[in-house]
Amino acid sequence: MAGPFTVLFVEDEHAMRELVRDILSQKGFVVLTAADGDEALRLLTGRHIDLLLTDIVMPGMDGFQLATQAKLIRPHLKVLYTSGYAQKAAGRDELQLGKLLPKPLRPAALVWEINALLTGAA
Repeated sequence: MAGPFTVLFVEDEHAMRELVRDILSQKGFVVLTAADGDEALRLLTGRHIDLLLTDIVMPGMDGFQLATQAKLIRPHLKVLYTSGYAQKAAGRDELQLGKLLPKPLRPAALVWEINALLTGAA
C-alpha cells in the first residue's frame, strides 16, 4: 500500500461497523464509520476518503443512492458495496459505480478487495 488509505464504512448495524473498523484498522487502513448515508455524506465533504465501503440495504438512503451522491462530491472515489441480498442487487445499473462483495464478509476477502480497488488491480 502507498501510505495509509482512508476507508469510509457505512453500515446501520453498530456491531458490524465496529468489527469491520477493527479488522481494517489492524491492516493499516484509516477507517471512518457512519451509521447512515447522511452522516457519510457529511464525512465525505470534510475529509479525504479513498474508498467508500457501504452496505446496500439501510434505512433512509440506501447504498446505491449514497454512492451516486458520493461520486458527485468525489468523482474518483472507489466504491465497494456489501449486501446480504447480493442476488437482488446483481444486475442493478448502480453497480457500475463500484463492486459488490456479498455478506457475510470474510476478513481476508474484504481486505483483498479493498487493496485491489485502491491499487487498480480490480
